[in-house]
Amino acid sequence: MAMLVYLDKESETDAEARYRFHTDGGVDRYLVLDKRAEVVSPEDGNRDGVFRAAATKLARTWLSTGTAPERLIHQS
Repeated sequence: MAMLVYLDKESETDAEARYRFHTDGGVDRYLVLDKRAEVVSPEDGNRDGVFRAAATKLARTWLSTGTAPERLIHQS
């Protein structure tokens, strides 16, 4: 099954970055990148496949560039 997940940065501080993420036609959800602990967590506590896809894309970008990009797209 194909998956397309959009991530858009909502806010950022020195400690964290908050993102809205969703699939095409899906409900908006939010996740937080803790920059110091290098951990991505869902605000709603749901660690389903959509969250894991979004979190993996964000974590890989963060670890390789050290920046929290404005927008990311995960496609599989």
